[in-house]
Amino acid sequence: MSFLLVALLLILSLAACGSNNGNDSSTGTSTGDNSSSDSGNNGKAANDSGSSNAASGKEVVIKFPSYKTGNNVGAIFFLPQIERFNKKFAGKYKIEIEEIVQDEYSKKIKLLYQQKKLPPLIEVDKELADIMINNGDLLDLKPYIDNSPAIKDVLIDDSVKYNTDKNGKIVSLPLAFERPIGMYYNKQLMQKASLTGFSDTWDGFFSDLDKLKAAGVTPLSLMTGENGWTTMLLASAMIASDPEGQQILTKGDIVTNFNSPLWINTFTKVQKLLQDYTTKSALGATYSIAANEFFSENTAAIANGPWMVADFSNTDKAAEGFADNVGATIYPGGVALGSADGYWYSIPTGTPQGEVDGLIEYFKFIYSPEELNAFLVAEGGFAPKMPMPEESKAKLNPIMRQLNDEVGAKMKTLNRLIYDIVPQSVADLFAKNLPLLATNDMTPEQFCKAMTDTAEKFKK
Repeated sequence: MSFLLVALLLILSLAACGSNNGNDSSTGTSTGDNSSSDSGNNGKAANDSGSSNAASGKEVVIKFPSYKTGNNVGAIFFLPQIERFNKKFAGKYKIEIEEIVQDEYSKKIKLLYQQKKLPPLIEVDKELADIMINNGDLLDLKPYIDNSPAIKDVLIDDSVKYNTDKNGKIVSLPLAFERPIGMYYNKQLMQKASLTGFSDTWDGFFSDLDKLKAAGVTPLSLMTGENGWTTMLLASAMIASDPEGQQILTKGDIVTNFNSPLWINTFTKVQKLLQDYTTKSALGATYSIAANEFFSENTAAIANGPWMVADFSNTDKAAEGFADNVGATIYPGGVALGSADGYWYSIPTGTPQGEVDGLIEYFKFIYSPEELNAFLVAEGGFAPKMPMPEESKAKLNPIMRQLNDEVGAKMKTLNRLIYDIVPQSVADLFAKNLPLLATNDMTPEQFCKAMTDTAEKFKK
């Protein structure tokens, strides 16, 4: 059975899941009760035990998987924040994290949904969110948010709108912050090519890459393994720089036809990046390999979000003083990536009330002024409805401050990523076919046709 057919069957089976979604009682409470063999009853069993724990005054344990663990850069802030929450609510609520790699997260959540064993807190992609919303499987957060000014007052209006379904239910925690994704460059390596930064146009950008090559410097850290993240970001920025592409990204509808000059021209440029301006290791590289090429000063630049900045000062990953040589910028054309649109934390229906209450406290905690500002200082970005106090600004990493300045001075548009507007099956295929594009075993036209063919199956 082909990969595409398997993916299609998975989507169909997810869509067929009923609305009586239960939760894995073994992940839900401190009792760890997983004795029931009837998965259809898991929700009730968990509900009962979770509620009874809360009612009895026992500590409610809230257990869920997260990819912000291990070597994931998000772990640097996320895990200590969980510890701070657990300390504040000791004896009442305790969050326990199950480690999972980012690439496996969505697949696991979809599988658990199929098995009716979802944990109490999940992050869903658009594809799964649409299915769960249609099935009524996501808890309405609106009553909790309306009763929690600490949350409601900081939320971005567009994010609230995005996360509100046609029935007025808020199905996922809206964002209170935006974190523009840009690029980081090695100032010393750039100086070898007499560059102090990248051009503001794409023609100038490619000219800069040529100058770096001529100076003996490999320009970019790219990757074709995992989800092709750093490569996908540059492709997204190119799409966003085109008026037609920007319209597509702004609209946000799922794209199913890539057989157009916009997409073919973009992937022609991506092919050139992979063939002429990156390391040999990019072929099959995971994120850690691509990042290590930048940390090891083998490449001049890497595209990524502000959450990477902390790693520049991490001597387990980069040499002492490496961060002093790093500059930050956005993409040519005044393009930055990132959007307040998108789904974040959702709570499946059937989650025990005690855990729901604990998660609402967690949402209040992470959106408190202290935690939100600490998050922005650590990972970058800004909260439109909560201006950063001067004492927090003073703590900003110089690289983060430069990125904020670049956003303030140059940013014309903040755009969604390609992955935000394609079916998951197309995103998977994108990464799978990047090596073929790099080795000339697939033309840009064939690359786009393969994505279109896969997307057409998604429509059926």
